[in-house]
Amino acid sequence: METLGRKFLLPKFVALDSSHLGAIAGDKAGKDSARVRRAETFDQAFMETGSVLLLSWHHFQELFSHRSEEVAAQRAAYLQSLPLVASITSFQKEDIVGSVASLQSFEIAAAFQNPAASAALVREEAAKNMFRLTSGADLVRPFLESWTILRESFRHSEERTREVVAISKSDFADNANARIMDLLKDRIRAPDDMLQQFQRLHGRLAADIRQRGDKRIPDADDTSRAFIEDVIRIGAEIVHPDNPGLRILQAWGFDLSDIGPDTTLVDLGDMAVFRRKLEVLNVRLKLPWPELIARVKEDRLPSGIIYNAIRRFHPDTHEWDGSELTDRYLACLAAYVDVTYVDKRTYEAFRLARQKSETFAALARHVEKAGSYDTIPGQLAARFAQAATT
Repeated sequence: METLGRKFLLPKFVALDSSHLGAIAGDKAGKDSARVRRAETFDQAFMETGSVLLLSWHHFQELFSHRSEEVAAQRAAYLQSLPLVASITSFQKEDIVGSVASLQSFEIAAAFQNPAASAALVREEAAKNMFRLTSGADLVRPFLESWTILRESFRHSEERTREVVAISKSDFADNANARIMDLLKDRIRAPDDMLQQFQRLHGRLAADIRQRGDKRIPDADDTSRAFIEDVIRIGAEIVHPDNPGLRILQAWGFDLSDIGPDTTLVDLGDMAVFRRKLEVLNVRLKLPWPELIARVKEDRLPSGIIYNAIRRFHPDTHEWDGSELTDRYLACLAAYVDVTYVDKRTYEAFRLARQKSETFAALARHVEKAGSYDTIPGQLAARFAQAATT
């Protein structure tokens, strides 16, 4: 294994969409000689463009969680066969491919050490130790050592992701744009009134999940009820009669100085999610907490800028597919990888985000889509030829 240190980005790192990798693996393992040749032709043409396949934990999660043991094994065998691949490095230098959490850890460490650095400079520092080159066999080996347990874990994670996406996209509370300062003026509701309100919220959320949530969610009512019960339980622990809004702020680790006159409930939710992310990642970063939350804001992290923009501009679909969350994670690679392949909806989100934000446009490198994997080498060759002349 070789960890890559570099001034900035090594050329021609390419992150393919998991669907492309699955299709290549399926063709290569097939009995149809034409399909086998198609996959072999791709491998040769991809290599001839000078591209190196970049993989992350989330690629493996999507590829190996397939219900068919045979299909998952075919995908593992294909990745094993690759003589050279690049991957996100584990922040802890463990012998396993890194995830978006590793990527964010490199960014947070860089932002903390350079408190005046812009997102672009944070990217430059984080990229220095973020990648490694190795063989496909070395990268896959840790997964094979715990194959059954990992596949079960991946499937469970997928189930949870479907619920998270559905809950996060539903506006069941119908007050996302309410200003925090207005909510702080409210007093606690009477117990009977609160119970009726929670029942209405449960009904709205269950209806949204049933109508638009991922169809693989087995029971919309159960998913909604479990979430609302968690909200009630947490609320009961932190809300006091004097000022429930202020108590909620304090429980999330905020005070009034963190809240502006126009800060909305959705803004506070985003801040709370990021604060919780910092808390989790800091178990390994081990940075002093007061200084960390003071120095590192999400708008200085390339992954934070890209993730939130893709979430905001992702086209609203009739069904809220659970894979959307993983798509956002993989989109974060676009700050570092020369070419990132995404599905058509994520591609549209990138297009809109570039139009709306100069910062986003400056951070996100080339993003591409392809209906069929055999068109990819031609796209890459054209892209790299164009880049060489500019």
